[in-house]
Amino acid sequence: MPSPAARSVPSALVVSGLLEVAAGALAGWPYTLVRQDPEAARKVGIKSGARIRQWHLDLAMLGGLTVAIGTAVPEAPKWASVPLGVGAWTNAMSFLPLAFAPEVDKHPVYRGLAGASFVATSAGFVGMAVTGLRRRRAAAR
Repeated sequence: MPSPAARSVPSALVVSGLLEVAAGALAGWPYTLVRQDPEAARKVGIKSGARIRQWHLDLAMLGGLTVAIGTAVPEAPKWASVPLGVGAWTNAMSFLPLAFAPEVDKHPVYRGLAGASFVATSAGFVGMAVTGLRRRRAAAR
């Protein structure tokens, strides 16, 4: 049984999720600018306020899910936790360029990176679910 001090140290995945939630909270500031002063937002180059909102919400949601899953599946295998951590960040961050250049989603490099991000996030979430299921079944034996 780990010591109480060891149990209170969050995993790298949980810390990543906490940082992503914090980034999502900070992303609320540019979203507030878009909502309160659209002209000022346009002056700094924001062309799509909807993408700023999407960026803000994705950071918060994916970060929160990463914290929850990282907490629910402690000592998760790297083959599942690394893609989840990378995918959660890159998936959310993929909305930011679209706020400044909405047409960038037509570019093959953007599409390739976004696709890789979706694959990583999907593999990470599914891998964590499989890990939880395997541990549950092993404990039931």
